Amino acid sequence: MQKIKNTYKKSKQTKKIVSIVFLFLLLSCIIFGVTACKANIKSQTKNVSNYSLSLDFDDSTKILKGSQKVNYINPTEIALNEVWFHLYANAFSKDAKIKPVSNLYKQKAYPNGEDYGYIKVNSVLVEGKSQEIKITEPDNEILVVKLNSELYPEDRVDIQIDYEILLPNCLHRFGYGDNTYNFGNFYPIASIYENGTFQHDAYGNNGDPFYSDMANYDVTITYDSIFTLASSGKQSETTLTETGKKKTQIKANVVRDFAFVLSKRFQVISGKAGKTTVYYYYYDDEYANDSLKAGIDSINTFNSLFGEYPYETFSVVKANFIHGGMEYPNLVYISDSVESKKDYLNVIIHETAHQWWYGLVGSNAVEYAWQDEGLTEYSTLMFYKKNPSYEVDVKESLNASLSSYLLFSEICTSVYGSYDSSMTRNVNSFRGDMEYVYATYVKGVLFFDNLNELVGDKKFEKSLKHYFNENCFKNASPLDMISSFERICKTNIKGFFDSWTSGKVVLQNYK
Repeated sequence: MQKIKNTYKKSKQTKKIVSIVFLFLLLSCIIFGVTACKANIKSQTKNVSNYSLSLDFDDSTKILKGSQKVNYINPTEIALNEVWFHLYANAFSKDAKIKPVSNLYKQKAYPNGEDYGYIKVNSVLVEGKSQEIKITEPDNEILVVKLNSELYPEDRVDIQIDYEILLPNCLHRFGYGDNTYNFGNFYPIASIYENGTFQHDAYGNNGDPFYSDMANYDVTITYDSIFTLASSGKQSETTLTETGKKKTQIKANVVRDFAFVLSKRFQVISGKAGKTTVYYYYYDDEYANDSLKAGIDSINTFNSLFGEYPYETFSVVKANFIHGGMEYPNLVYISDSVESKKDYLNVIIHETAHQWWYGLVGSNAVEYAWQDEGLTEYSTLMFYKKNPSYEVDVKESLNASLSSYLLFSEICTSVYGSYDSSMTRNVNSFRGDMEYVYATYVKGVLFFDNLNELVGDKKFEKSLKHYFNENCFKNASPLDMISSFERICKTNIKGFFDSWTSGKVVLQNYK
């Protein structure tokens, strides 16, 4: 701002200008306060753990060898004697008691018959000293790393883990098909400490049975030159090794997880959404430009609705995947089994909304799946309201959701004698995939629509902006969400939330 000369300080014109500038700056601060993360990525990099991954994938054996260094920061308020890491890849092992795929989807997930993968930990070092490898239940999914001394809050320790991973022939987050090799939830990732213990729920077949803290990632991936790589973060450099393999370096700062996909068939197009470059990795898509546009329109719309997406890149990736889609930081899977164009674009929009509700504002998807899935599903409808060119009738969609939910609850009651309509449940407690979907997605979207009707569009959107701003880069609880709505709407709304999530609300009287 240009400085005002002293000789003009007392002039009426200058006073008027100063007043206008002051009001403009004040208004800008107020607007910024509810539309953007209070803390930016650069400031957050100092407050999170650092992961350095060196990975080498052999296509002939389907084995990924990894050497991982973690500069772990103690985010708790107590001294820690150990750190636990999830080994989610072991959920895909032959001996796993809790299977990652339900019977309903088994044939689709294993088109060539059941196949298995694993992660084998070869060594663990703490501050350069070798440690005993201790892996525990459930299903050998938890690596317990004993520390050499107590780690106090906000102090750091260096942990190195060397391992090898076998990728199964499975159309899942972790696995491969004819077109893509999916590496989601594949590496040892630090467990969240809460309620006096490290989180250790099993990787089941309902929902997304995991959540994590933000971290910085510095990743190097070596792979056969015939592949094209899509990944979280920003790919800074790709070179050729002496053996003719590609070697790509990637930076992903302040993200909740890291994932990548390899394919021999990828074509790539890109465009801009604000400050973000949106990539579309695809094969067999005659509407590729429309698919890319859906990704761009989604980023732009959610930037406006909730707050600005702070990352430089976002990749929409067509993949072999049993479900419709899957979200990771800066990257989403879109299943190649989604047949219609309308449904395919809907999955892109839904998974992009997850960049806000899961990626930037995290939550415990194991215990409160509705908190991100229900809100993401409703955010998708909010997108359609703002983008009528997509020709989706939001009211018709909501009515269809209500009808299908009531029919499902009626069928469950007739089959089981009763129906548990509560939304707040551990994902592993649901009786199958369908009950999970109806409790979190279908009832979730009805809940948020009812909340929107109760408070009105303006307060609803403002509350979500506040929720985003206050909890960006964190894991938020349901109480954090309630707090944002109560602050903006200036009314006690907890009882409304509780009636829906506990199952007490009578849906027949809704609408």
